[in-house]
Amino acid sequence: MVQGSRYNNATKHWVILFGAFALALTFRLIRLGTLALNDLEAQLALQALSIAKGEPTLFGGVHSYVGLTGLPLFLWSKSNFLARFWPAFIGAFIVFIPLLFENYIGRKPALLAAFALAISPEMVGLSRLIGSPMMALVFTLLSVGLWLYRKPALAGISLALGLMSGPSFWVGVLVMGLSLFLSERLFNFFKIFPPAPDDNPARPMWGRLGIALVLTLVVVGSGFFMAPSGLSGIFSGLYDFIRGFQQVCLVPFGWPALALLAYGAGSVGFGLWGGIRGLLLKSKLEMFLLMWAGLGLVFITLYPQGGAGEIVWVTFPLWILASRVIIFAWRLPETSHLALGISAALVVVIAAFIALALRSLVAPTLPQSQQVNMLIAMAGGVVLIIAIILLINYGWSEVVALSGFLLGLGLVLLVGMVSVSVNSTGLATQMPFELWYPDEAVLLPEWTLVTIDRILDWNARGYKPIDILVSGIDTPGLRWALRSYDRVVFEPFVSPQSSPGILITPIGEIPENAHGYQGQSLVWQQKAPWHTLNPGDYLIWLFAREVPTVSQELILWVRTDLMPGGQIND
Repeated sequence: MVQGSRYNNATKHWVILFGAFALALTFRLIRLGTLALNDLEAQLALQALSIAKGEPTLFGGVHSYVGLTGLPLFLWSKSNFLARFWPAFIGAFIVFIPLLFENYIGRKPALLAAFALAISPEMVGLSRLIGSPMMALVFTLLSVGLWLYRKPALAGISLALGLMSGPSFWVGVLVMGLSLFLSERLFNFFKIFPPAPDDNPARPMWGRLGIALVLTLVVVGSGFFMAPSGLSGIFSGLYDFIRGFQQVCLVPFGWPALALLAYGAGSVGFGLWGGIRGLLLKSKLEMFLLMWAGLGLVFITLYPQGGAGEIVWVTFPLWILASRVIIFAWRLPETSHLALGISAALVVVIAAFIALALRSLVAPTLPQSQQVNMLIAMAGGVVLIIAIILLINYGWSEVVALSGFLLGLGLVLLVGMVSVSVNSTGLATQMPFELWYPDEAVLLPEWTLVTIDRILDWNARGYKPIDILVSGIDTPGLRWALRSYDRVVFEPFVSPQSSPGILITPIGEIPENAHGYQGQSLVWQQKAPWHTLNPGDYLIWLFAREVPTVSQELILWVRTDLMPGGQIND
């Protein structure tokens, strides 16, 4: 009976874990190819496309992405979905990492952390971006966890892929390494790890890890042997990381902290609670996790190249702290289940009322006379929640009051996380302007591509192929958008003697031979001027996902004889 019970518990554990993995995949893969690749993403995707075409290319800092993506682009289509597939798929494996450390953090906290990491906005949003720190985070933590789990070959593969995942790998190594060093010096952190068993000596494990590491570096680093020259750039991430100390800071000071509050407020609130509890109890694990999160935030704030995406190195330990403290504090009362449900429902309803009042408060159309009313309503909601919890505490029990409050707050947090994560998937009606890379614009190539396709369809029976000349706009995003057309040429200017069928120029630039063309201006991209926004604009974006934008247009010129019924003007 005992063995059967253990078997059932293990089966249930794996079913729950794979449920979290399926949820993570859903959030990361749904509509993955809908949004166009921005210039930062397209730069890496074009490198992978060059490998698929057998063209010479220089690998970027995110070596593992280029090496892994070249193969599916070679075997299948050159779609946005396949270009983003590996970061999204690998990002979903974040849910398995707490399982590898469940001997230290506990099984229930590991399962709770898995679900939190599956839907957490920063984990979802960055998994859907090419070149983000998610691949570095997942592979680095997997290598550590698999090594502790006595799987040296898998640890070596993960370590190699992490090593080739760009400068973010070295950010994580530095932050975690410094945290481990200080934790060992201050409170003997390594004592929480059991000694290695005698029947599994370390030397064979190191050997298997080394062999797997080298083989992975060679296979993936060469793009599955399609680009052997790529092996020379395996350590380009380290070079970029060191060079980052000498670069000018690209984002305003405190930008990572702003992203942390915007995307990881739940991890911050509960994580700090868990960290403070660990300090009071002198728990070595909680103190290490809190130090990891603190040092990580300090480093990415001071590091000149530390962008908002690096906050995943901060939110991961915070989510582990949060899961442990929630499991500790949550107690299902033996009785008074009705009171528990009522208290949780009241917390949800009042929190929704506060959220609506706050959204109305930040609306620019709200009259100033009503702003005071909204503030009073919000303050009243907070006071009402406190009063309800105190009444339940004295009328029933502290367990019912605390559990009802945590259940209601957890539901509110869940809805908020799902809402923010959905915005990053492109399912929402608003254009997804996010804080990850504030200098990157959202590309809108649809009308440009539709117009080109119509011109090609109108002239499908022609004897001569139609050339596309791009002048004055040579960006990775435009090159990726035009990747499916055979005869595309990028030139710095238009020669007066040339007469391509389709001509693309910046807005305001009129070629000398424009008399033989018909032009149409089209919106190519939109950008949020983050650096010029005021605090009110940030609040509006935070609660309504609305932000002022600046549009950039291009002109699509079509030779007159290619238009329906057109003739060339001599």
